Amino acid sequence: MQNSILIPMGKKSASMAALRKARGIAQHDHTRLYLLHVVEPRETGDVLGAATGAATHALDKEDVARAEAFLEERWNRLNEPMAAVNFLIKDGKLSETIAEEARRLKVDTIIMGTSKSSPKWEGMIGKIRKSTPCKLTIVDEEEHVVLEYSPGSSDT
Repeated sequence: MQNSILIPMGKKSASMAALRKARGIAQHDHTRLYLLHVVEPRETGDVLGAATGAATHALDKEDVARAEAFLEERWNRLNEPMAAVNFLIKDGKLSETIAEEARRLKVDTIIMGTSKSSPKWEGMIGKIRKSTPCKLTIVDEEEHVVLEYSPGSSDT
């Protein structure tokens, strides 16, 4: 039995596949779900920020409102959700923020959707896998598990 699952939500269909997979587990095991939407920093032309690596954009009320509406719309697409859910909106780099939230929330599992056609998916998943202490499950658009990793074990 799992106590909590973190689901990073983006605009691609694979995110909905991850949410459906997590919802199925949550309904069976009475698991809490955390839907995370990461707003990545935008370039603002801030020369000092670009030179120092400092954040050039902080979340404002409009960012948060758009992200909350996005997560609620995704959640409501599932019809009769029947699971405890929390919406999280964070700013930062995607892989770092996912790993940070997994550690902070002490979730049992991260379930992510991915499209293997994306050239960056393996690198991002590798970064998350190295920096989080929980199980990581990656599903494709059809909810097939394409990678499952548990700390202390080899990839399956």
